[in-house]
Amino acid sequence: IDVGIAEEHAITYAAGLSAAGFKPIVPIYSTFMQRAYDHISHDALLQELPLIYCMDRDGLVGADGPTHHGVFDLSFMSSLPNMIVSAPKDGNELRNLLATAIQLNKCFSIRYPKDSSRNFDLYGQPQLIEIGKWEILHRGIHDAIIAVGSMVGLIEDQKDTIYKELGYLPTIINARFIKPLDRELLLELCLTHEHIITIEEGALAGGFGSAVSTFLHDNGLD
Repeated sequence: IDVGIAEEHAITYAAGLSAAGFKPIVPIYSTFMQRAYDHISHDALLQELPLIYCMDRDGLVGADGPTHHGVFDLSFMSSLPNMIVSAPKDGNELRNLLATAIQLNKCFSIRYPKDSSRNFDLYGQPQLIEIGKWEILHRGIHDAIIAVGSMVGLIEDQKDTIYKELGYLPTIINARFIKPLDRELLLELCLTHEHIITIEEGALAGGFGSAVSTFLHDNGLD
């Protein structure tokens, strides 16, 4: 259902469909989802109406210009109560997150970039993902790099360079859930590594790194 360039109406309309028993999936550019922040909060979350928010063009989008940079969704979605916030590393994981969101019956946001999906098996079957569970891509030493969404591919592409230039390969984590955090794995990483490095494509204030920093503070970790 195309409601035109009316993001606020799109969310409230989807909330009405949800109240009627449908499972609405609402795709809106990341940067324009912020126009509907009030409607997400009051018309969906406050009414406990589950919606699936699919935010494409997350991160920096080059020639599309500053109005289209999707750098705030991690912060404002994470600030909303009872919102699950996620970012897939590739097209296959996007399909898995979408399948998970459909069967959950909760408010669920998924952000993904404008660019290539990196990996996508057209005939693959969706796999459900445990909420809040991160993926360990490589077990390394000394440091742990915890990457979000499109940044996972950036790190994976540089593994050999990191090893050759620094002489070691840190642990690499796909933090596909920004909220909730994988608290069990994060605590393990903090206790077994010298440094934790977070990397995300978004505003620092209220983002993934902020959430990790808050976790460290709350648990007396430095």
